[in-house]
Amino acid sequence: MRVLLALFVAGSVAVAIVVVRAGSAPDPARGVDGIAAWLNQVSGGCTDVRKGGDFTAFAGPVRAKVYEPFIAEWGTCTKPPYEQLGLLVLRPGLDEAWRKALVSGEVRGDPDLVFGDGFAITGSTGMEHLGLKRLECTPAACSLTEIKHH
Repeated sequence: MRVLLALFVAGSVAVAIVVVRAGSAPDPARGVDGIAAWLNQVSGGCTDVRKGGDFTAFAGPVRAKVYEPFIAEWGTCTKPPYEQLGLLVLRPGLDEAWRKALVSGEVRGDPDLVFGDGFAITGSTGMEHLGLKRLECTPAACSLTEIKHH
């Protein structure tokens, strides 16, 4: 875990803000094991790691069709409140594939993933504390945005 101190000066008033952020992100080259180890380090849990399996059964046929060509490796772990939290090592292009599926009517809304650099995780509860981002898409474009605290 990293603690950052930001100092802002507005006129003659100085404000210091302490920001607590998760440690460095996992290295996608370490695969699912690297993502799981990182989650254990920053949040204290990601157990019963399992690699591979039937991705369509896990994600559903529509998501699997859009996501699967861009997944280099995938697996799951148990991390409360999730029985199976999906851990995905990504290849480039998932954002554009989702946008095209949105335009064609195959999908609606945004992907149910949170993104780091070269990886994604299913789920949303508590992910804003890990420094991960959401992919928000319109028919014109997709962009990664900060996850808002609830």
